[in-house]
Amino acid sequence: MERRPDELSFEGAWSKQVAEEKEAPKQKEAKEVKVHEGPAFRGQRDIVEQRSEIRMATKQKPVIESKKVDVVAEASSKEGDDFDVEW
Repeated sequence: MERRPDELSFEGAWSKQVAEEKEAPKQKEAKEVKVHEGPAFRGQRDIVEQRSEIRMATKQKPVIESKKVDVVAEASSKEGDDFDVEW
């Protein structure tokens, strides 16, 4: 009496996959081939510019904000001052 193949084990799943691959014929995927046409050459053009000046946009300079800092002779807090801290 033969044992039924166990499909839940690794060996059983492996043998089942190999059997399925042998039965199914391999189908090659048809790749889409793109045809590119070369650019049409229109001939050489000799163009001479006749500008008297070249106009370019001016760069805007960033506005620098000046911060005024007051320098004092003594610190505002002394050693031993109590601070009220709320958490």
